[in-house]
Amino acid sequence: MAEHIHDCIVVGAGPAGSAAALQLARDGLDVVILERGNRPGEKNVMSGVLFTDKLRTLIPDFHERAPLQRAIIGYEGYILGEDELLRLPALRRYREDVHPPHLFTVFRSQFDAWFAQEAVDAGAELFTATLVEDLLWQNGRVAGVRTARGDLRARVVIGADGVNSTVAEKSGLRAPPSPDEVSLIVREILDLPAEQIEDRFTLRPGEGVITLFTGTVSGPTGYQGSFYTEMYTNRDSVSMTTEVPIDVLLACGVPAYDVLAARERHPHIARLIRGATLREYQAHLIPWGGVPDLGCLYGDGVLLAGDAGKFTNTYGVGSWPSMSSGTAAARAVKYACEKGDFSRDALAVYLELLDEEEMVEMQREAREEWADERRQREIVAQRPEHLFRIARRYYRDRVSEEKHPYSLWGEAYHSLVKPVAPCIFAGRWN
Repeated sequence: MAEHIHDCIVVGAGPAGSAAALQLARDGLDVVILERGNRPGEKNVMSGVLFTDKLRTLIPDFHERAPLQRAIIGYEGYILGEDELLRLPALRRYREDVHPPHLFTVFRSQFDAWFAQEAVDAGAELFTATLVEDLLWQNGRVAGVRTARGDLRARVVIGADGVNSTVAEKSGLRAPPSPDEVSLIVREILDLPAEQIEDRFTLRPGEGVITLFTGTVSGPTGYQGSFYTEMYTNRDSVSMTTEVPIDVLLACGVPAYDVLAARERHPHIARLIRGATLREYQAHLIPWGGVPDLGCLYGDGVLLAGDAGKFTNTYGVGSWPSMSSGTAAARAVKYACEKGDFSRDALAVYLELLDEEEMVEMQREAREEWADERRQREIVAQRPEHLFRIARRYYRDRVSEEKHPYSLWGEAYHSLVKPVAPCIFAGRWN
């Protein structure tokens, strides 16, 4: 009996893999999802914010069925000093006619399982606890995968297996990312009663807010780097994260969990999480900067989607780009099956389909902004004390008799704008 050949094997049951499998199953193709965890989402236990741009087109009534936490109504930003806080301008939207909301907090362990089940219900097969160890080749083309449980063959393999993608590496499409292309997110989930969350963050039941704290950390060698800390409100818990590029982490020599612990002790944050208890502690890698060459996203019998293809926007958001790239990959597989050609030339249609999803432009912007983001981090790392000095002068010292060489706004220009303007404009216009 001839060995069965699937139309497509999708490696990874995250947002990209499940979106691809859902689209393939709806198109009537024979698709299998392979997930290394015991259930989808088990290996990505992060809690965070879900951008629903693409999800709404795939499942219009998702907000009625998906395991969502809170709808985000506002985004607030702060710059942290040792015992001070500088509030940045913020907007909250309380209008009730915005329905369904655009952003939600979720637990990926719950959401990924639900999303994968949507693909299964549409006709996809799902195999969990299945680790892909290598790819199968035939006549120079990827023809399936090798797992500890056996070999599976397919006309096309979609790699949606995360930033450290086995499919990307084994196919030769992309090398493992360098330390300056990956950030480490360390996250803790703190249990807190819903009523206290709503009181402390000025929310109603079901409403949520994202809070970003920017600060600096000095390492043992004196190197100073910027760290971003975010706080998300869930139904009855608060997620608190610290995010930093791997190369900055190595240069600082300060463990990310120490940074997170220091953030907890800041007077403002300590008030927000007072009385909370630790539920779980997590870590996750995210890619930055897109890919240098879009040609590395496809090959003979293989495509890359989601984090495996470094699909994140300029802010590091990957949920809807993952779904969009997964959908485009599925449509490319359908095209190849209809044509009966699974070569790299045939699968190059992937780029056209990515362009229709606005992913080509997003990859370009992510690559261009990557260098700017690094420069901005350097600026933030160098300037917080200037910001606080100016803020103190504005809010406390306007009636002081202390002599200053510049006016308040002159000091802002000479301390903050003038030193970095050549760097900013060179990066923006060259």
